[in-house]
This record gives sequence, C-alpha cells and structure tokens, in this order.
Amino acid sequence: VDMCIEPKAFAVEEEIGKGGRTVKKFVNSKVMTRQTYPLEGIEGSLDTKGGSISFKEEEGIDYAACTVQLPGGERVPFLFTVKDLVAKGSGSVFKPGFQMGGEFNTPSYRTGLFLAPKGRGGTTGYDMAVALPGLQSGEEGDDELFKENNKVFDVTKGKIEVRRT
Repeated sequence: VDMCIEPKAFAVEEEIGKGGRTVKKFVNSKVMTRQTYPLEGIEGSLDTKGGSISFKEEEGIDYAACTVQLPGGERVPFLFTVKDLVAKGSGSVFKPGFQMGGEFNTPSYRTGLFLAPKGRGGTTGYDMAVALPGLQSGEEGDDELFKENNKVFDVTKGKIEVRRT
C-alpha cells in the first residue's frame, strides 16, 4: 500500500494559567512551514483480519520538519513523522469517514546533521552556544548554559489519529 498523509490542523499541548491554576490544553496552531509537511510515498502492509483494517508502516518519506505558531506568537518546531506506525481502524471498509490511529516512533527534531540558528548540531557545527568556550569547564557558570550545549537525540513514542476524507 502506498499512502500520503497531509494534516489539516496541528494542535499543541500548552499550559494555560487561569486564576492561579495551570491547566494543560491542546490549542490550535498556525502552520509556518511551507507546503513541505505532507508525508508522501509511505509504504506498508494493510491487513483486514478480525473485521478491522490495520496498517504497519515499513518505509517511505515518513518524516518532515515543521514549525507551527501558537496563538500567543510562540513558534514550536517539531518533526512530523509516522516512523514505524502501527495503526488500527474502526471498521472493515476504507471509505470516506473511516478512522484509524496508533503509535509510532518519534526521532528528535534535532537530527544528527540539523544545525541550530547558532550553527550547532549533533554531528556538525559548533560545540558551544557562546563565543567563550573557556567557560565550559565544569566550573561555576556552566549550569546556565548546559541546556543550550547538551546535545541529546531522543526517540520517544507518538500517537496519531487519522480520518479518510
């Protein structure tokens, strides 16, 4: 099966403060990335055992770097992906209105060759976030720059829900 996924909307979980309380809520966002976020040529196996459709992603262009803007103006970069997706459907017929969802692996947005605006990357670019690398000695002052300089490549779990239109 060859599939294309083009999101119609992205929602970002945000902490919203009201009356001294903080509540987590998904808010709609505006896509800032040009038309490069659809995932195309996703290949995988489609199974109809047990009266429902299931899909297992195997290869294809299964990730795209995206940036969205929250209502307050904050921009959030992320890697839109369905890498290793295993999704199960709500019915046995793939027709308009059909829904399915499942879990997938989410690699870090900062892939090995990604360069931050300051020229830092996991495998390329500069090591430090500032022009004075002598301060990065494990001594006083390092804690405030640790988050900027700590290059971490995490793979986490994601969830997706899709509907055929």
